[in-house]
Amino acid sequence: MMKNARLAALLTAAIVALTGCASATSTTSHQTSSALPPALQMTPGMVMADGSTMGADAKSTAPTTKPAAAAAGAPSAAAKMVCSDEIRKAVSAVLALTSAPATHATWVEHKYTCTYHLPMGEFVLSVKESATLPAAKAYTDSVRTGLAGAKALAGLTDTAFGTPGGVVILLKDNDTLSVDASALPAQFGDQHQKRTDFAYEIASDILGCWTGND
Repeated sequence: MMKNARLAALLTAAIVALTGCASATSTTSHQTSSALPPALQMTPGMVMADGSTMGADAKSTAPTTKPAAAAAGAPSAAAKMVCSDEIRKAVSAVLALTSAPATHATWVEHKYTCTYHLPMGEFVLSVKESATLPAAKAYTDSVRTGLAGAKALAGLTDTAFGTPGGVVILLKDNDTLSVDASALPAQFGDQHQKRTDFAYEIASDILGCWTGND
């Protein structure tokens, strides 16, 4: 029953995010992906956020990226999506909250950060917009170097990794997405949600919004 409840929450969050994302506008270039976000596409060999593996001989389901416009003086629609009503509703659905959480956003040095004030602690989403693809890759590599225990994650993009502490990072075009649930308890809520799973789910929802707007 507990697993069914968690699956229902995940499906609800995916539907909420994808429905709301249909009308959103992104300033970055993306390739079209399947209707469901990658977190729901269970492929053999997938390495989940908690370190478990679905099987052997995995093939990447990540969309192929292509160059995006250079980072402008203001955050793009893709960056601001992490603080949008759609993602707030997805967070609420996954955590079974009675109302959307309060958020606070900042834009500093081409990095848009949205802090969610949840009942169980702070949850931080951010997007670093780089001027070029090489710069974006270099930035993402530097982030990985600074994260202890970071391991590659399948099912998101070609460059995606996470930590046992609940941080997921992925690179899509010129954008580096950070989903940081490390300030939350390792396990929380009536459904015993793991922060690693939660971070992966929200990263997948955001990626689904981005690729759904191609």
